[in-house]
Amino acid sequence: MKLDLGCGQRKKEGWIGIDSKEYPGVDYVLNIGKDKMPFENDSIDEIRSIHVFEHLYSEELFFCMEECFRIIKPTGTLYIEVPKANTPAFYAHPDHKIAFMPITFGFWQVPAYGKDVHGYLKGFWNVRAEEKPESVEVFMYPNKPGGKFDYVEVYRGPLT
Repeated sequence: MKLDLGCGQRKKEGWIGIDSKEYPGVDYVLNIGKDKMPFENDSIDEIRSIHVFEHLYSEELFFCMEECFRIIKPTGTLYIEVPKANTPAFYAHPDHKIAFMPITFGFWQVPAYGKDVHGYLKGFWNVRAEEKPESVEVFMYPNKPGGKFDYVEVYRGPLT
């Protein structure tokens, strides 16, 4: 299964569409920053979200990322495109809440030493972010046993 988060009226053929508005072709109307997605754990092959995450507040982004991690298969791919911070693309829409740079998505990167310095994230990813003139394009792969990359057991306890 392939999932298009924030598909609006441009859902791709063969994809499941989620949006906060009831556009034609939208399969599920829900708030991806607050509502649990109606899919089983490890059931989605590919998730894409194009120019949606910048409309979330930070706590909503964390919730959405945790849900994406929960539902994506170990061999799945999360593709995200957002406007780059401090560009006309970011400032063009008055509802943009989070400014992204490629380094922003490194937050979800599994640390090489296997320790979660933040201690509260539920999902970690292998991340490849590319900077475009006015956007950031990101490919994220789950850190799950059987995934595309070597699984890293992450220590989430005290770092002392």
